[in-house]
Amino acid sequence: MPEYQPGECNIGEAEQRRRYALGLLASVATLVLITWVLTNDGPMGLLALASIPLFGAAEGFFQGRYEFCTGFASLGVYDVSDEGHDRREVRAEADRKADKRRAWRIHAYSASVAVVGTVLLYVVAGLVYID
Repeated sequence: MPEYQPGECNIGEAEQRRRYALGLLASVATLVLITWVLTNDGPMGLLALASIPLFGAAEGFFQGRYEFCTGFASLGVYDVSDEGHDRREVRAEADRKADKRRAWRIHAYSASVAVVGTVLLYVVAGLVYID
């Protein structure tokens, strides 16, 4: 079982699995949206909506990979238990600040993935679906 490390690790294996599941679910939602727009000749502008599930997918995968939940950081808690049902309060203010800094970095990574992914989606869709 991992130990809580401020700004580095605030979730255990069970919580990591939940984050990976979120990433997978959001990836599927992204593919469903893209498929629907392209197969139904939907407006290309709707592809911009793919940035939302792309952000969710990136958040899930980054949080799982980095063993760090951004939501827990916002709440000032951690859960490194094997079962994922043992949330504890982060008491030291310096630790809370370190957790929030890490959370914002993960948000920035995820937003970057969403923006780049959406731009690439438009480029590829534009090349493939030229009238």
